[in-house]
Amino acid sequence: MRCSVLLVAFGIWLCSTPAQAQQVRLAAPADCLTNSGCAVGLRSVYGLDVRSVLVPLTVADAGISALDDGRAEVAIAFSSNPQVSRPDIVTLRDDRSMIYDDHVVPVIRRQLLRDYGARAARALRRRLNAASAVLTTLALRGLNQHVIDGRMPEAVGGEFIDANGLGGSAARRPGKRIVVGYMAFDENETLAHLYAEALRAGGFRVVVRAVGGLRPEAVRKLRRDQIDLYPAYSGSLLRYLVGTKPERLRAGLRRTLARIDVEPLRASRAQDRNVFVTKTDTASRLGLASISDLRRYWQTAGS
Repeated sequence: MRCSVLLVAFGIWLCSTPAQAQQVRLAAPADCLTNSGCAVGLRSVYGLDVRSVLVPLTVADAGISALDDGRAEVAIAFSSNPQVSRPDIVTLRDDRSMIYDDHVVPVIRRQLLRDYGARAARALRRRLNAASAVLTTLALRGLNQHVIDGRMPEAVGGEFIDANGLGGSAARRPGKRIVVGYMAFDENETLAHLYAEALRAGGFRVVVRAVGGLRPEAVRKLRRDQIDLYPAYSGSLLRYLVGTKPERLRAGLRRTLARIDVEPLRASRAQDRNVFVTKTDTASRLGLASISDLRRYWQTAGS
């Protein structure tokens, strides 16, 4: 190990260890090396190369568990993970705005709105938009915690609607049954039931159905009229549809979805996106408050 001489006094040599010699590992999902919210972004935005410190996770959102187990000093977590709210967890500030916004947003087939007619379509939009208006990231963490604790997603989503004054039993509206799809993870299923219950309270006939996979399956079933809407994530959906080139992203989600006759409704304040986290004692010991602070411990790109 290299050391630099600080002081020689009375025949005593004092030396300090460079910051880079301290092990600061990054626990991240297995796709980190190809993810713009992980290694790709760290290299292009922060000039950092994390290949030598990466601890791949077999479960994507197990980063905080890796911190608890001592397998890493820094981890990627999802912002909607209830553990992010723990008092011993610190979220590092993304001081160069690498991580894109990823708001929960219901997306719906325009043909469904046309089939219902202008008046009913306005009511349908109002119901879904009202549900999005009260959904925050903190609230989403709470919903996820209820499901982790063993409660059923349909019960959790329905109770959220009632608790926010959006429930009810309006007279049944004429029109086709609305199929709300959900992707293959608990949070998205809970959100599907949440939006479905908001519609039921407005008199719409609704069924909730799994899409049998993740974003590709959800978009495919939406385009094939096999589902009518699903709870999407704004930034991830846009990048799935157009890629990550800035000139393509400028089109925005609304214009991009219009090409496949789909409409995004009101985006909620709730986000499920990558965040970089560490333990409070680790942050204090290493002097970490922002992602840029990791430059003292990680290799710079090209070095």
